[in-house]
Amino acid sequence: MAIIALAVLPLLTPWFMHAALDAAGSAELLGLSAAQTHELSDRSLGELVMGPGEFAFDGPDGQPFYDDDERRHLGDARLLLGIFLLAGGIGIVAIGAALGAWPDRRPAVWAAVRHAGLATAIVVVLLGFVSLVAFDSLFTLFHQVFFPGGNWAFDPSSQRLVQLYPFRFWQIAAAALGSLVFILGLATWLLGRWMSGRAAPESTASAHED
Repeated sequence: MAIIALAVLPLLTPWFMHAALDAAGSAELLGLSAAQTHELSDRSLGELVMGPGEFAFDGPDGQPFYDDDERRHLGDARLLLGIFLLAGGIGIVAIGAALGAWPDRRPAVWAAVRHAGLATAIVVVLLGFVSLVAFDSLFTLFHQVFFPGGNWAFDPSSQRLVQLYPFRFWQIAAAALGSLVFILGLATWLLGRWMSGRAAPESTASAHED
C-alpha cells in the first residue's frame, strides 16, 4: 500500500496531468483549447486533493461543467483516494515504528520490506501483461469493486467527465502508475536487502552485549 500510494503522488501533479490530457486528445473531445482543458483539469484535481470536493464550478460557456451524477462520482473518488493515501501513510509510519521500537527485530522487518517490494514489482508486471489484452476488463472490474453503487458509467457524447478524462487517458495513467510501482518495488527490494544485511550485525552485537 505504501509503495502504490507513493507512486500515485506524481500522477496528481499538473505536469503529468497536462501531458496525459494532451496525449489522450481531451481538448478535441471537449471542443476547447488545450489551455482551457488544462485549467478545468487543474480545478478538478485541486478539489479532488485539497477540497472542498463539491466540483460545482462552471465551464467556459458559463454553465456547470459537471452534472449531478458526475459530481457524486468525483466525490466518491475523492473519498477513495483519501482512504488509499491514508492507508499508505499508516503503512510507512508502521514500518518506521517497528524499526524504532524493536531494534533486535530490524533484520526481520527489513526482510519483510524486501519481500513486499519484490512481490509488488512481480504483481504489477503480471497485471501489465494482462492489461495488454484486457485493460477494459480490468478497468471495469476496478470500478465494480470500488464503486459498487454503479455511478461510474457515463455517456462520452454528452458528459464532460469522460470527455475530459477519456478511456485513453486512463490507459496512459495506468501505464505510468504501473511503471512507477515497478520502479519503487525494485527500489524497495534493494533497500530492504541492503538494510537487512546491515541490521543483522547490529542485532548480533546487541544480543552479545545483552
